[in-house]
Amino acid sequence: MLKWKILAVIGFAFGVAGMMWGYAQEKKAPGFYELRVYTAQPGKRDELAEAFAAKTAGIFAKHGVTNVGYWIPKQSDAELGISAENTFIYVRGYPSKEERDKRNAAVRDDPEFKEFVTKREADPATKLVVKVHNIDMEPHGPYTAIKLTK
Repeated sequence: MLKWKILAVIGFAFGVAGMMWGYAQEKKAPGFYELRVYTAQPGKRDELAEAFAAKTAGIFAKHGVTNVGYWIPKQSDAELGISAENTFIYVRGYPSKEERDKRNAAVRDDPEFKEFVTKREADPATKLVVKVHNIDMEPHGPYTAIKLTK
């Protein structure tokens, strides 16, 4: 009887250890976000969106930036300065503001980013972006599905 109790305790311990290992493997949601709102040159919004899909998002990911999502507005809102024809919106996530600063510096220093984005935006003939708005955000409240990482 003692042998079965010992085996039951060992089995229970392995089960708990397995559950803890599983929780440790879960990908944590980043705890700091940027809402980025781009105004594209007239008629260039789709080209800008394609540039992000083809290259820019991959460069972000290479440097540890979480690409949360990319959006094209379906309606304009003059009060917010959103034009459905020329606006491109995305959200990037990071573990913290400090990590955001480090990772974005690495993105800006990346030779591929310099060649693909910086060079394009410096040339008036190939420039896609008129202006960029950036809003720093953190998840708030128990009603937010995304949890902060500590």
